[in-house]
Amino acid sequence: MSKLSLEIKKVFTPGTPLCSAVYACIGVVIAVLLLTIGLWKTLFILAFGAIGALMGAVGNKKEAVRDAVNRRFPARDVPLKEVPGKEPEAAEPAEEKDDTQE
Repeated sequence: MSKLSLEIKKVFTPGTPLCSAVYACIGVVIAVLLLTIGLWKTLFILAFGAIGALMGAVGNKKEAVRDAVNRRFPARDVPLKEVPGKEPEAAEPAEEKDDTQE
């Protein structure tokens, strides 16, 4: 590991004073955003920040988007068992109710 990655790991190690300071700064920034621009604009900024972080974390974006779409909307001619990441749903037998009283 490089020296920079070790330093970054130290920053985000729970229980360390540096981690506490970093999260305190993040909390202050979020509080200032809430007080100055409001809840919905702050949530909007945080949502797009999270989307950006996810996009930065994915190596092959084209394949990741294709897999996500195929999991959500499988092709009609492809059985569910062949769709990667999705297991076929077994049909459960319906319980028959006996309306007769003993």
